[in-house]
Amino acid sequence: MDFTDFHTGKDDIGRRLDKVIKIFLPTISLSNLYQSLRKNLIKINGKKQKPDYKIAPDDILSIADVLLKQYFAKEKDDFEKNSKNSDINIKELIVFENKNILILNKPAGINVQKAKKNEISLAELVGQYYEDTRGKESISFKPGPLHRIDKQTCGLICFSMSLEGARWFTQAMKDHQIKKTYSATVEGIVKESQTWKDYILKEDQTSEDFHTVKVITGNDNKLPDGAKECITKIIPLESFTKDGFDFTKCDFQIETGRQHQIRAQAAFHGHPLAGDSAYGAESSTFKFDLCDKCLTFPANNLGIPQNITIDFA
Repeated sequence: MDFTDFHTGKDDIGRRLDKVIKIFLPTISLSNLYQSLRKNLIKINGKKQKPDYKIAPDDILSIADVLLKQYFAKEKDDFEKNSKNSDINIKELIVFENKNILILNKPAGINVQKAKKNEISLAELVGQYYEDTRGKESISFKPGPLHRIDKQTCGLICFSMSLEGARWFTQAMKDHQIKKTYSATVEGIVKESQTWKDYILKEDQTSEDFHTVKVITGNDNKLPDGAKECITKIIPLESFTKDGFDFTKCDFQIETGRQHQIRAQAAFHGHPLAGDSAYGAESSTFKFDLCDKCLTFPANNLGIPQNITIDFA
């Protein structure tokens, strides 16, 4: 029987063998995985190992070619089939990259993670980019988005490129040390900066891949189940009138990261984002232009700049 060897990397060390295999072959069931280990179709350094074996430095994972054909090739074929419908080149979107973090300028209109079976996602394209440029560094590590950004929102999005980078970013987000500034055009005249503190509830899904949220106010002790606090600061930059409608270009600084937070709160406070018909925008003069334009990071030893900003007109 033919086998293919894979050299483990530093991001694999200490992980359970079954967990590594499940990441590497995501479509394999646990029962088939355990059966393959028992039948010696998956080996470490040429020997049979138990599912809870911990990967050690310089281990070589050997997988029977019959398993790779069954569980790895199909995933690859599905990606290549879907990616033919995408004209996005990851290299053209890179704002910053090092061994730990990849930061892209996401275009509007693509989901960060797949929402439908036959669509291509930014996460898949980044996964292919990782495999093409550094895939031999780890067999179990897969790059992934480190925060959320809506399909129609453009701007900065971060992906992990190492386990160390993922852990650092996750902890920094948990400690509220990473700040995000968005920009958008809203309807109406916003005269001064203000901070909105409300609560968000998810509403029923309105289509196969989209649902709105509802903003409410109230006492912290008298809120419905599922209500989550949302805090947004709006900073007016420029007000103007066009085609009989008043608009204000604004920056938004968010202290919490709820889905549709800026869109829902802006509408709730009387200034829906221009072009955002899902949240009550009346004018079609301006297209929806919400953009994550600036990220501010704490001091770190991972080589990540403390401020990354993209031009946004």
